[in-house]
Amino acid sequence: MAAESDNVTRRALLCCSLASWKFFLPLAALPVLWALIVLPHGWLQILLVINGGYCAFGCWRLWLDERYFALIYEQHNALAGEALAFIWQRERLGRLTPEERETGARRQLHRTLKATMLVWVLWLIALATLF
Repeated sequence: MAAESDNVTRRALLCCSLASWKFFLPLAALPVLWALIVLPHGWLQILLVINGGYCAFGCWRLWLDERYFALIYEQHNALAGEALAFIWQRERLGRLTPEERETGARRQLHRTLKATMLVWVLWLIALATLF
């Protein structure tokens, strides 16, 4: 029973962490909007906007994973895997274990966090070059 309780707690904490997309999106959007409006055209603007687009994609993935983990329980993993494999046309999604799904979600969370931090670093560099 303790292992099942640990899984429920781990899954709940993962869902709370995945919900951080709500903070990443505005944090990335502000520098990107500034770059589109204020920053002169050039390589720095392109890097900032592309990385901001990657952040937006990462936030969408985190939102999607958050919703999936709220619906998918360990006893329904195989059925959910079949449905996801059909929806996304990726056979591998049907064979993932719950641990592999959680690992992938954590990996996406870390990538999106790093991309958001990179947007801010690029924004600070852009600010330093302008002033």
